[in-house]
Amino acid sequence: MALSLTALAAGAALWGSGAAEGKAAVHRDTQAERIMSGREVFDFGSVAEMASTSLAVVEAEVVSIAPGRSLGSEEEGGVDQARDVTLSVTTSYKRPLVSAPSTIVMEEWGWDEDGHGYQVENVTWSEVGDKGFYFLTWSDVEGRWQLVSTQGRALMADAQGNLRSSATPGTPLYTEVETTYREFLHYELKRLLDTKNPAPDLPRPQAEPEVVPEEDMEEPAPEEGTEEPLPDDSVDDGSEPADGTAR
Repeated sequence: MALSLTALAAGAALWGSGAAEGKAAVHRDTQAERIMSGREVFDFGSVAEMASTSLAVVEAEVVSIAPGRSLGSEEEGGVDQARDVTLSVTTSYKRPLVSAPSTIVMEEWGWDEDGHGYQVENVTWSEVGDKGFYFLTWSDVEGRWQLVSTQGRALMADAQGNLRSSATPGTPLYTEVETTYREFLHYELKRLLDTKNPAPDLPRPQAEPEVVPEEDMEEPAPEEGTEEPLPDDSVDDGSEPADGTAR
């Protein structure tokens, strides 16, 4: 099974690592205050490549968010907690969700052991009412999904159908998504993933790399700068309410 990340940088939990569950903090920030980096399993250059590699591709709306499972332990450097994002699926483009259930649960990260919120790369925290396209693979918890990579989300940006990509700005995939529209992407995914009339230009799925040795997974991701990046709407002043609720 492909994991979206093999490791988060400097003290964050492994994403989908299967680490022992731990006790999460009672306090939880209501917005992400940090951006964490990690090692990706896949790096896609196009929507077609990402669609081919994903186990499921859906258009959906976020209908609820709740605290999810906890990973890690004090001995392993801390406990991190996921956010369970419930998606109401409106269109399923690819098996195993061709006959889609009405809702599925997707994991995103997350909170650290002190309840401080962080996002991974450009995957901003989901909000109830978000609509968009999700490129998914199984999480390592039964019944849960996760993005196939941090590139794997394209949200509706406005009523005109413009899209907002979670890929790194300036990359080919980011540009492709940000310069198209919801209706075009909808029909393009139906064309690419039509099992009765296979698209001749659908790339082969990317191969999952060899298993990373455990000692390498524990190494922090390379530093890209001297300061930890902050989300655009972060205040980073400790003012987040400690009401124990998820956004």
